[in-house]
Amino acid sequence: MAVPNGELTKLLEQFLRRANIILFERGRAVLQDLEISELQFNALISIQEYGPQTMGELCKSLFVACSTATDLADRMELVELVERVRDDKDRRIVRLHLLSKGKAALEAVIAERQKFLSEVLRGYTDREHNELSYSLELLTERMELKQ
Repeated sequence: MAVPNGELTKLLEQFLRRANIILFERGRAVLQDLEISELQFNALISIQEYGPQTMGELCKSLFVACSTATDLADRMELVELVERVRDDKDRRIVRLHLLSKGKAALEAVIAERQKFLSEVLRGYTDREHNELSYSLELLTERMELKQ
């Protein structure tokens, strides 16, 4: 079935958005049990994906005001999800680092999401698994190049 490019783009965006919402919902119960907000979780993911971050980097990656990122970091530090660490070379620079409790929270949510995906993908053939994996990898790589 040939789909015009504009229509395909709309469909792909819709499918990705719907899949993201469903995965997000699967992790929400774990977040509630751990008493971690969605914004805190997004901050933890950002730090895990991009490494220790300054407040400026964090506010950009979360699309929030710097004052919001600072308040968020204060709350996360208070419950020992992250810690502020001064840069060895320039003491004015302070970065947020994940602590073991933050890493454990990420692992718990990701494990729940992976369990759900495993259930969904159980009916797929090896060929379908390979095609889906290849297509998503290619899409992700091309999106990263466009950032």
